[in-house]
Amino acid sequence: MGADAFFAFYGVKFALDPEDEAGLDACGDESDPRCLAAKRCGLQTHSGRMTDGEDYFLYIGQRLGWLGLEHDAHAHIPSGLLAQTMAQVDAKLAQAGFGQPAALHLQLEAQY
Repeated sequence: MGADAFFAFYGVKFALDPEDEAGLDACGDESDPRCLAAKRCGLQTHSGRMTDGEDYFLYIGQRLGWLGLEHDAHAHIPSGLLAQTMAQVDAKLAQAGFGQPAALHLQLEAQY
């Protein structure tokens, strides 16, 4: 079992159907069509849920940091690099056909 983690991700977030086991597996192994489109454009994906019983999610964009006992203890992103990353992700999301606006997402993943 892993430890609790917190990550920052710039991009778009999709809610996943907890009853769709095939869809959850496809997001987990990145064979979901959204994941494939993201990879073709150089974007990262991350799927999971906060903890047992919580909603599942899929992020598409760029992970900015992943903090926790099994990850980094600190993350530092200069403002110029952050602005550049956001602009690049916005362009890649448009190229991949994702129409929703990107945002900075801060997510806890607690182990259960």
